[in-house]
Amino acid sequence: MKLVNTIFRSDTIDKKSFLSTLVIVLCLASLILFDKEATKSSIGSMVMGIKDIFGSFYLILTIFCFIFLLYVALSKKGNYRFGGPEQKPEFSYFSWIGMLFCSGIGGALVYWSGVEWGYYVNNPQFGIKPLSPESYSLATAYGLFHWGISAWAIYGLPALALSVAFYKYKLSTLRLSSGLRGLGIKDVENTFFGRSVDLIFIIATLGAAGGTIGSYLPMLGLGFSDIFSIENSFFLTILVLIVCITLFGFSVYSGLKNGIKVLSNINLTVAILFLLYVLLTGPTSEILSYSLSGVWYSIKYFFDMSTLGIVESSQFAQDWTIWYWAWWVAFGPIVGLFIARISKGRTVRELILGMLVFGTLGTWLFYLILGNYSLVMDINGTLQISNINALNHPEMALSVVNSLPLPKLMLLIFCIMTLIFITTSYDSMSYVVAYHIQRNSSELNDPDRLVRVFWAIILGVLPASLVIYSDHTVATDIILLTSLPLLFIYPLIALATIRDMFERKVHEKTERS
Repeated sequence: MKLVNTIFRSDTIDKKSFLSTLVIVLCLASLILFDKEATKSSIGSMVMGIKDIFGSFYLILTIFCFIFLLYVALSKKGNYRFGGPEQKPEFSYFSWIGMLFCSGIGGALVYWSGVEWGYYVNNPQFGIKPLSPESYSLATAYGLFHWGISAWAIYGLPALALSVAFYKYKLSTLRLSSGLRGLGIKDVENTFFGRSVDLIFIIATLGAAGGTIGSYLPMLGLGFSDIFSIENSFFLTILVLIVCITLFGFSVYSGLKNGIKVLSNINLTVAILFLLYVLLTGPTSEILSYSLSGVWYSIKYFFDMSTLGIVESSQFAQDWTIWYWAWWVAFGPIVGLFIARISKGRTVRELILGMLVFGTLGTWLFYLILGNYSLVMDINGTLQISNINALNHPEMALSVVNSLPLPKLMLLIFCIMTLIFITTSYDSMSYVVAYHIQRNSSELNDPDRLVRVFWAIILGVLPASLVIYSDHTVATDIILLTSLPLLFIYPLIALATIRDMFERKVHEKTERS
């Protein structure tokens, strides 16, 4: 309480934002724990309704984001440099790409990449026969699609909008409402509309954060149980959560350059070495063969996968593509806010292509190497990943790693890599939420260390409640539920960005004349 009181009394804190954020966290956690079964039933019913009514809007929004970003990147507006024409990049290209990538994927990539194809191979779309060679290729392609260029386009729109607003108006805060300044609303962050948008942002961030880490902690607990030959228990899972929160706090306390950047660089290097090990010690030629086939199918069926569920209802699209797009929409603003903070000195074109190309390449490497390694093992009868379901997912994901040479060492590296991926994602969230509750000013100051650490701890409250509840479906449903309001904010952000960039062009012409 003393820490809360100290932060609340600070002159740099926006007290309304601070209190509303804190209350939302506690209320969501309390709601889940107070009546677990009623909460599960209510959330499940609402999610079904959202998919039925708004599912196609998620699909249309994703296509729009992709086309919009390509247009901006390839236009003359792509040459605009954040911070001014002479501004040098604040971070090296490797560090910038590392933070961009790690903040955007969290632990989800290692959780899904090795086994996601297993959900699709028995239920292929577009008239392909289940468990046929074509179904395996399409299963790989769907993983690439859900984590590829379309998905990163969802991140790219808020990243572009907030970067333009942040550096054009020389803001000290990082708020989603700041991306709407181009609409011409004076002091939009302090209006009822602006505060409502920021409240939606906080709810979506908490839902995405709680839902994702609440899903992955059981896998980490199981992994460490195997490594150290100890019982996999509720206590171990809570201990893993405490370790995560401690790492969050240490990283954000150290700051961007000494914490988040260092961890991102380390994890990017570890991830590359891990994937090389899988490729070189596994059936290399078969992995490469299925990778080429998967890439070809992702291109061949790109339009079909993008539009499945728009013209007519599709259960597959509802269960997977719409859920994935909702997940990326929920995380979009928080990732965009963080990328805006680290993109000083970069051009609009660099930001867009950096996300679309390097973000896609990073996720594809995991799916093509680790995913196709397990796919080949399944075809050869070594593993049974094609029998995967939500209940045995953690065991299946770890079985892939355990089938590698030096399994104990590889499992330890895999779990540490997952921990760091979670940490780099969540400490960037803590950083941005800490920015969110600052007052507006003309000075570009990072949030106080204690404030950053406080939000690192608070962001662990909802995952803790989900771990205590121990229901994976509620964790994933919360992501889709909290993303819905953002579905209507995205088009406003795009409009504001166009107006901001157009007005800048007008002002530049006026100054030259």
